[in-house]
Amino acid sequence: KMMLVLSFQIGHEPVGLDIRLVREVVPRVKLRPLSGGAEWLAGVFVYRGRVIPVVDLHRLAGHGECPTHLSSRIILVPHGDGLLGLLATQVADLREVPDDAPALPSPATGTADLGRVIADGLGVLRLLEPERLLPPTARALVAAAGAAR
Repeated sequence: KMMLVLSFQIGHEPVGLDIRLVREVVPRVKLRPLSGGAEWLAGVFVYRGRVIPVVDLHRLAGHGECPTHLSSRIILVPHGDGLLGLLATQVADLREVPDDAPALPSPATGTADLGRVIADGLGVLRLLEPERLLPPTARALVAAAGAAR
């Protein structure tokens, strides 16, 4: 059985996100910074009347700021009662990966547990698991950012 994933990059690492978790992919927009926010919290923007907090996946993984490439996008995923934006680059292709691909040993990336690493016919890919993305202490911060008006 195969799973369809949206592929992108965090630093130089290829990453995939189960397409069933993607609500929408929007262009990179100007974000309003949050004072006192964690450095990986890129800011917030208003989308369809809702305030969406955006996590810079590059910063979260310890790769510095997300580059401002034309391929940089904000991927909207469910988070709590709202949405969370994931800022990434090289957001491009859909790709099929085996549902049951065994996880490969992988070092932790930055401060986050981004998900398991698998091998498919095209190479090695990290499967991003948004629910594991943020440490518990960060979830409250993101929830507060999403509640800000």
